[in-house]
Amino acid sequence: MVIPITVLRILRRFRRITRSVIFYSLILFLIVLFVGALAMYLIEHGKNPGFNNYFNAVWFVMETITTVGYGDIVPNTYLGKIVDMVIMPVGIAVISLLTASIATELTNAAIARSMGHHTTSKGRHVVVIGDADRALRVINVIIELMNRRGELIDILYMNDGDKPPSLPTDVEFIRGDPFNTNDLIRAGVNKASTVIILPFSDADVRTADAKVVLLIMSVRKLNPSAYIIAEVLNEADRDYALRAGATSVISLGSFTTVMIANEVFNRGLSSVLINIINKGDLGLMEANDYVGKRFIEVVQLIKSELNYLVIGVVRDGEVILNPGNDFVIQSGDSLLVIR
Repeated sequence: MVIPITVLRILRRFRRITRSVIFYSLILFLIVLFVGALAMYLIEHGKNPGFNNYFNAVWFVMETITTVGYGDIVPNTYLGKIVDMVIMPVGIAVISLLTASIATELTNAAIARSMGHHTTSKGRHVVVIGDADRALRVINVIIELMNRRGELIDILYMNDGDKPPSLPTDVEFIRGDPFNTNDLIRAGVNKASTVIILPFSDADVRTADAKVVLLIMSVRKLNPSAYIIAEVLNEADRDYALRAGATSVISLGSFTTVMIANEVFNRGLSSVLINIINKGDLGLMEANDYVGKRFIEVVQLIKSELNYLVIGVVRDGEVILNPGNDFVIQSGDSLLVIR
């Protein structure tokens, strides 16, 4: 008989719960509460108007073992007082045990979370995986862009080392092996909207890129709809990353080479482009509302409505900069704009 993985997870979780101190403490608490209430009800009923129903007996035991003691209901018979004298210390001990076990569990959970050994509850978030220095730079820029645009995105960083001291406090950290499926699931990769995969700190460039490609394949298998952004160190490995399932692949070396070459003929161009990108002014917007319109009409409309400058169109992954005035916008196009 084959048991589905989800059923096994539920069974394992139930097994952990039934083995916890909190579970046994809660059972003891309920036994003291309801059995004690039943005993008081049977003893005092008909002799004490305060115990005219079972609920009042439960109320009496609850306020007794929690040491609240309103005094609205008290036992009248000697036997009832004797039973209550037993309920008091037993109930207080059980309450103390339950409180202590809950406090311990919460403390352990907080420690585990601070060390990254927990499982995230996030969904539709951004997961960043890779070398700590690279990841921190990317995360800080994402946070800057969020602040400028007034948007809120949940960010999670995953690494198999210790939590970086300079990691922003609002970024969740998961410690785990990125090449372990269970650890990827703990990081919520299967529920993420975007996964950023950065090179690891390997001395050999080929080895670093091979790890990126392997991780892309693992992430794509877990989350077919995720937008995967990957960075490779060698331009020749860009095609491998795309074939592995990456949505967008960035090669730092080729980008730097193009920037340097252009700087020879257009001095200052690199500074301008870097400033535009860093400020988050360059971006894409959907063109669904402008399908069928000419490019010049779209430029004028967006300039008047949003004060954005349209500089090109992205169609089927190809960037068409400054198309002709009569260029017609089609369904699925995106507009390259400067905000």
